[in-house]
Amino acid sequence: MKIRNVLLAFALLGVLLITSCSETKNDKTTQEENDKLIAQNVMQSTTTKEELPTILEFASIDKGFSTLASAIKATEFAKSLADKEAFTIFAPVNLAFDKLNPTAVEKLLKPENKEQLKTILNCHIIPTVITKEDIVIAINKGNGSVKLKTIGGALLTATMKGDRVFLIDQMGNGGNLVTTDVKASNGLIHTIDAVMMPKK
Repeated sequence: MKIRNVLLAFALLGVLLITSCSETKNDKTTQEENDKLIAQNVMQSTTTKEELPTILEFASIDKGFSTLASAIKATEFAKSLADKEAFTIFAPVNLAFDKLNPTAVEKLLKPENKEQLKTILNCHIIPTVITKEDIVIAINKGNGSVKLKTIGGALLTATMKGDRVFLIDQMGNGGNLVTTDVKASNGLIHTIDAVMMPKK
């Protein structure tokens, strides 16, 4: 009886330890997902191009892009991109929008500022598929920097900051590409920790 009681005690302790570790792991995973932000789980559960979400669908299903999704909805941006088969987006995460003036995003999301917001979104899209490796190669060939032209006509300067690609807009704002080369059914997503602005 005593041996059975001891065994039961060890078994119970084991369950508690596993549960505790699982909760800790879940907390850590949540933090990592918040850092990376892209819907990695969706990527891992898909196997073919047809099964992948579109770039705009990624923005709508990933909580790390809730502000970007609101901006896309406010400008009806999905319609203007519907005819583009493949493009690359430097997708600002929520933290990027949080760096702006507290009232700036609220103002931009108002109907009367739709065109201004659309111009800003245009600064984040390249009308072709371009990987991080493509950008790095171009930077090296350009002696440390390369200009990337967006669909809005804005020029972004790409350089390296450590092992990360660093983008600078025409207003001098800069941001790192964080998660790169996320495949969507119609292109690639690179997350960026700053909002690129058009030249005034």
